[in-house]
Amino acid sequence: NGEEISTDEGNDQEFSQRQYKYWLEKLGEQHPITIRRGELLAHALYCSNQGVAAERLLMKLAAVSRQVHGPTHNCTLSAAFALKDVKQRRVFIDSRRQWFHAVRYENDGMSCVVRGPVVEAAGGSSSMQEEHMVTLSLPITHVFPGPGTPVACQGLSERAHLNGKIGDTRGYNNGKFEVHFEEAGLEPAIISHENLRIVFELPDL
Repeated sequence: NGEEISTDEGNDQEFSQRQYKYWLEKLGEQHPITIRRGELLAHALYCSNQGVAAERLLMKLAAVSRQVHGPTHNCTLSAAFALKDVKQRRVFIDSRRQWFHAVRYENDGMSCVVRGPVVEAAGGSSSMQEEHMVTLSLPITHVFPGPGTPVACQGLSERAHLNGKIGDTRGYNNGKFEVHFEEAGLEPAIISHENLRIVFELPDL
């Protein structure tokens, strides 16, 4: 019917969205083709710094594939691998001028444990070279979330309604991030670095 397009434009979000919708309606969410198209859409979202949406979609795809096709099916393994990659919380360490992966908070949230440095790979992913890897515990003021990182607001007084709201970072300028929120109806906001915390595990909707 002309809706299916064969051109390889997997990194284009609008194209990937159309393709995923087409196959979802045609074959259903359990079909391997639909799952693969969903994975491509998640990749496009991730490359557009929409980390929360990408992670949500991959969580759904991996769960559906695991339930229907089993844990060792190629679709399940592929979606699970993509999800693991997206869940890496990439951060910039200002004092070292390098990218790391954030692991967790400690000291009542005043320090962040990071591992790295990480090397940028094709397609927006990152990897660590084990022989050069170090684990550090740094003050949170030295750890800056990378583009698309899931974050939650905290400690806001004038905009207290945003406290606890989850979004992802889309831009950075002079100590402040542009945050796009997951909750419908919330407009993007400029939030200071000290009022953001990385979300390591997205809560259930």
